[in-house]
Amino acid sequence: MKTIYTSFLLSFCAFGYSQVGIKTLTPEKTLDVNGGLNIRKEFRLNGTDTTKGSAGTDGQIFSVTGTILLSDEYKSIKIADGTGSLTYTYLNTTTDRTGMKFSTTGSTNAYLLNSAFTTSTNTTTPNWAKLSGNTDTFSITDTTKKSKAILSFQTNAQIARATPSGNYSASFACGIYVKKDSGPEELKAVRSDVVRGDSGSYKIFNLNVTLDNLDPGIYTVSAACSNRNLGSGTDLVNLGVGTPVDLTFMNQDMSQSTMTVTVLQPY
Repeated sequence: MKTIYTSFLLSFCAFGYSQVGIKTLTPEKTLDVNGGLNIRKEFRLNGTDTTKGSAGTDGQIFSVTGTILLSDEYKSIKIADGTGSLTYTYLNTTTDRTGMKFSTTGSTNAYLLNSAFTTSTNTTTPNWAKLSGNTDTFSITDTTKKSKAILSFQTNAQIARATPSGNYSASFACGIYVKKDSGPEELKAVRSDVVRGDSGSYKIFNLNVTLDNLDPGIYTVSAACSNRNLGSGTDLVNLGVGTPVDLTFMNQDMSQSTMTVTVLQPY
């Protein structure tokens, strides 16, 4: 028994400065474990023969840097102010280069949040039209209802008349519709605005939205706009949203619409 014990020590020492494999006969590194690793205390990095490696501090993360010569270390991370313990899980920008044109007055009634998407040719029901390129889909996996989505929508609105003379105005509205899984599509944010001036006048429209306390699921968000008061008779004007109606002052590149969606979830 003593002989066997001595032989084992000599065998281990012979490979002490080589590579050791656990459940493998062909180790690739100094220590190669073919199986799970259970560490009951700290995991230390970058130690020497005389100095213990760093075990990191509370809140730090384990990081691997480099391309050819890899370096492992513990790093502190900075959470953006105002987001608490949330991290970015989705960021995307969509662009629409089609837009829409209106040539009649629509409903000027107030809009109700959580109302359904409607189209109409009368002046009592909102006549919504989607910007086909400004639709996006994202998923929420967290179950704490602390997740949020931030949407930034921008477009351009322009007025024109067949026989330009004098100053005119046209009012419109743009909003964000949200659908969760197979549920209904509902209006979650809306703003109205007015373009005033002679034929060819335009303005930039912005809408920023934050959707809070999101439940887990698949969300589809869409930007839509609606005509309000475009005048009537000799005062009727044409309105373009996300597309020009007077190419003298505007082209499609200048009129395109964008929507950026940023999703934050607890990490």
